[in-house]
Amino acid sequence: MMKLAQLLLILLLSVAILPSTASADNEPTWYDIELILFRHGSSAAGQSENWPADPGSPDWSSAVNLVSAGSDGSGQQRPYSLLPQSAWRLTPEYNALRKTRGELEPLFHKAWRQPVDPPNSAKPIHLGAEQGDGLPLAPFEGLIKISVNRYLHVELDLLLRRAVSINTTLNSAEAALTPSLGSVRVTGKRRMRSGEIHYIDHPLMGALILISRVEMEPPTPAEPINPEEAVPTKPAETSTAVKKESAAATTAK
Repeated sequence: MMKLAQLLLILLLSVAILPSTASADNEPTWYDIELILFRHGSSAAGQSENWPADPGSPDWSSAVNLVSAGSDGSGQQRPYSLLPQSAWRLTPEYNALRKTRGELEPLFHKAWRQPVDPPNSAKPIHLGAEQGDGLPLAPFEGLIKISVNRYLHVELDLLLRRAVSINTTLNSAEAALTPSLGSVRVTGKRRMRSGEIHYIDHPLMGALILISRVEMEPPTPAEPINPEEAVPTKPAETSTAVKKESAAATTAK
């Protein structure tokens, strides 16, 4: 009977602990992401493909931007913060691409840190150079979304600019309405593991990606003050003049 009571007590305690454990597990894991995008420089690359004149554009509506390194007001690191070049691990691969004399043309190389959520809540990240009045059109623009569902999942949706020739002549206003005209839509998905370099291929582009798990240090809680260790307050000292007056009054009595 005693063993049965002990077993029931253990089960009740386990049920009481479960909610807090599930809450901790719901916190997203942080990863360092390093990405290299490059273009196949050969003039024959992709010539056998029949690319559409206007492939459309990725959905930018929910995309977030990479931000400069730093922390928010609470001291916590900001999501999607860029990492310094000293933390990059694919620099040898990037330098090797540059030495191919144009056969493989590097377009992008950055690394950042972010929390990775399940597919239904993961946010796409905008990739590409800043654009605006007076700035040349970036050679590419697109999105990358990284999610986790047992394995890590990477989704790329890119526009490679001026990748195909078009016969239609447009004025500047018409070109502004169809920014993807003459571009090639490059999409790819890959399931991967943390700490492994993966390659995503396309007839016109390629991507190297490395995702590494980050062990985030929990914030250090403030140490409580032990009343026994508190410094006692010294009583105010009586001045010498007051002591003499008190002694004189006693003698007079």
